[in-house]
Amino acid sequence: MPRINLSISDDLYKQLQKAADKQKITVNSLILETLEDKFNTAVRYDYTAALKLMVAESKKMEKEFTLSDLPTFADVEQVLIENNIKESPASVRARLGKMYNEAVKKGSINGVERAVTNKNGVEELKFWCRAAVYCNKLSKATTKK
Repeated sequence: MPRINLSISDDLYKQLQKAADKQKITVNSLILETLEDKFNTAVRYDYTAALKLMVAESKKMEKEFTLSDLPTFADVEQVLIENNIKESPASVRARLGKMYNEAVKKGSINGVERAVTNKNGVEELKFWCRAAVYCNKLSKATTKK
């Protein structure tokens, strides 16, 4: 997949960041969606809708989870095939994962945080098979009594 390196002014970046924050997406996603709206007339994967579904699904999780546990993330390949979308499942999942992780970092997903573990008295982010682990702090199963 080609990459583009784009240099812009600080003022323009601040405007883009503000617009992206309002939509709870990354600046990169905002720029890509804008370019796709303008130049790509083919049916394409709706990342914003998928992210909203993933947020709703993660709020229902009752234990620690990875993105693969969320139906929207797990079913990417099926959606691409059904809609004849010419994107690779790996690139769609990578982009969705980045968007989701960014939303968690910014606190945009109420109650969902990265899971942590203690190793030798040092708190570290938790991974399972190299996948980030998240937890729903508002779930009854993860809430301490």
